[in-house]
Amino acid sequence: MFYTLILENQSGEQLNLSTTANQYMTSKIEGLNPPAGTISTSSYAGMNGSYLNNAFIEKRNVVISFAMRGIGIEKRRHQLYHVVKPSRYIKIWYKTANIDVYAEGYVETCDVEHFEQQISGQISILCPDIYWYSRDIFYAYYSGITGAFHFPFPESDAPFPLGVYSNSNLFSITNDGDETGFTLRIEALPSDIPQEVVAVTPTIYNENGEYLQIKGDILTGDVITVTTKTGNKTVTLTRNGVDSNILNRLVSGSTWLTLKEGTNIFRVEAVRGMKKLRVTLMHRNSYLGV
Repeated sequence: MFYTLILENQSGEQLNLSTTANQYMTSKIEGLNPPAGTISTSSYAGMNGSYLNNAFIEKRNVVISFAMRGIGIEKRRHQLYHVVKPSRYIKIWYKTANIDVYAEGYVETCDVEHFEQQISGQISILCPDIYWYSRDIFYAYYSGITGAFHFPFPESDAPFPLGVYSNSNLFSITNDGDETGFTLRIEALPSDIPQEVVAVTPTIYNENGEYLQIKGDILTGDVITVTTKTGNKTVTLTRNGVDSNILNRLVSGSTWLTLKEGTNIFRVEAVRGMKKLRVTLMHRNSYLGV
């Protein structure tokens, strides 16, 4: 199988570990499969079987075994040490004919044999985030007004529309990976009146009736960014170029919505001013195994 394996450090410096005759000949990559689950159970007193306490996946461990051949081995070893440093952040890019993904973690060990006739080495990377993520970002949009202008420019003097009001408050997006969180961006459409209250208390519903609601006014130029990814759940307001945490404006009963596998349909509502909002949903496909 043809593949590309690249390691990238926090400074953006990259090292290509794909199999080549005179560079780093990768012989084995562990950690591409779904990580093992941790299952905790307790026995019934005097009864057969047991009951489940909890089940979870702790972390991913990517182990890369490689060899170095040809000339310039010492130089390549120091190039490796320059990018792959124990305890430091590392991003793993992995690409095949059908998938292009990355995982993020921290280098546990980077060992290279010095005095063997056949120089070999092994890199161990621990990934607290267990998923592989697609390189591409996928988008879905809702807007109370959609653009209607197009080229070629009309030659007649007759009026033509620049935009039309949307008759639907639904939008959909397809998730080709495992269930995952996403980033939601709620923007107030431009207005001629500075600091005008253009919308009040927007709410996003999924198909199951679960919702995420943010109470309060949205002013001209406001941008609310919501992230629902496990381990990184935030609600941020950007107003006049200043970011502030507004997690306290998340209404009780709200759910940190996620994308199920397949097509997901969402509905936008607001107490007032729904047509003056633009909503953008962004996500990367996530995979337990590649």
